Amino acid sequence: MVYDLGTWGQPHRVAEFRLVNGRAQLSELVPEGCALARQWHTAGVEILGEPQRVHPDDGISFMRALLQPFRMSYYRVIDESSPTPRD
Repeated sequence: MVYDLGTWGQPHRVAEFRLVNGRAQLSELVPEGCALARQWHTAGVEILGEPQRVHPDDGISFMRALLQPFRMSYYRVIDESSPTPRD
């Protein structure tokens, strides 16, 4: 789940990635969407410290890449698929 931390004054869910048939699928949860989530879904996610990107077709590798410790002030990605969420 992608949360916007800055627009609403408190964390707000704005996008969700799910694995569907081995591919990451994006759902935008607010009318204005989430440009960052769209960018990741279109261009892939950079793996920190490596010259490569992973893309939605890479399935679980893409989902794991979303959970890297990004230096973001306005967004947070949280794994809500397990009983104890990880970010």
